[in-house]
Amino acid sequence: MTEGRAAGRLAAPPGPTRAPGDPSRVTERRTAGWLANSARGTCMGLADLVPGVSGATVALVLGIYARAVDAVSGIGPAMAKRLRSRGFRRLVLAGARNPGALSDDDEGRDAGRVLFIASLGLGIALAVAVGSRFLSPLLDAYPAQAKGLFFGLVLASVAIPVRRLERRGASAWAWGVLGAVGAFWLTGLETSATGRAQGAVHLAMEPRAAETLLTPANTTLWAPRPGGGAPVAFGVASPLVVPAGAAEVRADVVARVPGAGGNVPAGSVREADGPFAVTLVRQAEPFAGGQDPGLHYVFFAGVLAISAMSLPGLSGSFVLVAMGLYGYVVDALRSTLYHGDAGAGMVVATMIVAMAAGILTFTRFLKRLLAKWPDAVLAAMAGMMLGSLRELWPFYRHLPSGEEALSLPSAADSVTMSVIAMFAAGLAIVAALERAGRRSRCPRQDSNLGPTA
Repeated sequence: MTEGRAAGRLAAPPGPTRAPGDPSRVTERRTAGWLANSARGTCMGLADLVPGVSGATVALVLGIYARAVDAVSGIGPAMAKRLRSRGFRRLVLAGARNPGALSDDDEGRDAGRVLFIASLGLGIALAVAVGSRFLSPLLDAYPAQAKGLFFGLVLASVAIPVRRLERRGASAWAWGVLGAVGAFWLTGLETSATGRAQGAVHLAMEPRAAETLLTPANTTLWAPRPGGGAPVAFGVASPLVVPAGAAEVRADVVARVPGAGGNVPAGSVREADGPFAVTLVRQAEPFAGGQDPGLHYVFFAGVLAISAMSLPGLSGSFVLVAMGLYGYVVDALRSTLYHGDAGAGMVVATMIVAMAAGILTFTRFLKRLLAKWPDAVLAAMAGMMLGSLRELWPFYRHLPSGEEALSLPSAADSVTMSVIAMFAAGLAIVAALERAGRRSRCPRQDSNLGPTA
């Protein structure tokens, strides 16, 4: 299969070519077009924050995927050399004011790529900055519901690479099974890179008439973060029955997010949200066991995540979930942006460097694989998404080691019902995006923000 044929299954075809003096082209190329492109980037950034929703899929729906692939693949020594030229920088500034001023030669196309990446990146950065502010607290307070949503998003997204298979023979199925088995095995590995702090608390409450079940999904405890910053969230380690008439109960708890930030001193945990009002929280001993992932592990995850973001149907955030780093990275981003945490800033800086490295290296490698063996890559991608659903199962308990063990819902309570509702919402979101993508005719939009490469 040729490269053009493979790319056509993943990207919108290029738009119609217009002569430089064509009035319709000049009309399209307005400075406001860069702002519209930033708005598209905002949509992509919000999508990439949510595991299971691919920013590349949103780009495909919005009609800019082919242009984005071209712009990113154009990054290299030649573009870096041009950026050192004063004349090229003047051309970029002129193109920012009037996109119609960009010529159709190599220099003009590179200037268009720079402006396209800058405007798109601005929107993505805005979405990530704002989204991380609100997403992390929601993940802490509603872990089961969040996983239910993500489970539905990823399960529905499996259909995207499957639908793009041209030949669904034994070879494709073999790659799919291999991807599923590999992802299921990898997401089940016990690794010190995702160590969570653990400890015990005593909860005091008014005696209740009936027994009450505390679960990791319906109970959240909070403690100030050592050194300042966003509070650390904890959940009960396993389902716990509070007998009728009990005025106090001891509960083993574990941090929602991995990392040393959960190693709080005694007396730190003072607040709890759950199925009943807690009058007092006592933490007699410090929590321990939290371990920050190594920066080398964060770097590797960042390279894989940005590579996944370049492919429709595979979410970069989902890669972080599968590697046990999603909550850790989102929490680090929030702590860096809104609390000035220098340690968290190192994690964010490592992710940025990793993503830059991934764009310049691994994404090009994946692009070649798609050009040469598209069906094998797409089938393996679908299998990996299925196998990695193990990481997104919303019901679990914590083992003494701090690792999560999958379990069935404790009861058909309000939490279970809300998880099912969020799962259905995830399915509906992906179905709506897919429907919009099939109805969208991208060629016109793919050529309206500068010279077509």
